[in-house]
Amino acid sequence: MIAVPADSLPSETLTIPSRVVDPALARPLTIKASYYPAPATTLAAAPLVVFNHGSTGQGAERGRIPRHAMLRYESQARYFHARGFAFLAPMRRGRGESEGDYLESYAWDALKLAEGLQHALDDVDAVVEFMRRRPEIDGRRILVAGHSRGGLLSVAYAGRHPAGVIGSISFAGGWIAERGMMEDFNREVFVRAGAGAETPSLWLYAENDRHHSMATIRRWHDGYTGAGGNAELYLFGPIEDDEGHQLLERPGLWQSAMDAFLHQLGFFW
Repeated sequence: MIAVPADSLPSETLTIPSRVVDPALARPLTIKASYYPAPATTLAAAPLVVFNHGSTGQGAERGRIPRHAMLRYESQARYFHARGFAFLAPMRRGRGESEGDYLESYAWDALKLAEGLQHALDDVDAVVEFMRRRPEIDGRRILVAGHSRGGLLSVAYAGRHPAGVIGSISFAGGWIAERGMMEDFNREVFVRAGAGAETPSLWLYAENDRHHSMATIRRWHDGYTGAGGNAELYLFGPIEDDEGHQLLERPGLWQSAMDAFLHQLGFFW
């Protein structure tokens, strides 16, 4: 049943089977996701945004966000809802109310980072394909978007599934904070994504992002576009909250850029 809290968008929690079967349960582990249906005025099947969360904190402590907390991204859902989109915010395995272990390593080890990214990509693919089969969703018009780890994850997913989505959006995207040689891990993911991407991408960063310098972000963008990707990069001025990493909470800054990107994809309202 769809719950309608005061001053909130209509929403419900979906249970989505992951790609991983738990032998003890004899079924796939489940992914929980906050779902905001498209406006009731939508006449045909609606476009969908799948919004991917960031790391949620350090792995050893199960994250600075409580283990069972669901990140619902309602303010971002409002922006897309007003433009006719359905919006889904899944919690990957081991986070929120999703089952399983959190396997997205924080170790300064490229192999472990790559394994964690693959776990995350598997979860995104399970979610996208589940939603594609829903009758109220237009499976030909799915966007992947996200914040921090979820931003890089969305760009990487679009590069690996070029026929599956119509574009990707990255808010402050990066899998691991800039530190020594690990910065190269992010760039290599973006280069690989650019080589496979067939749809546009939108990258949004604040100049004072606490995890990534502007020089590094430009280097990632150069790598992505040099490999063949099409990405529009916006670098906004410094913002105060969380040293720039929470740009997604400032729609007044990015709304015009997002509107232009959606128009580029053929959406008008």
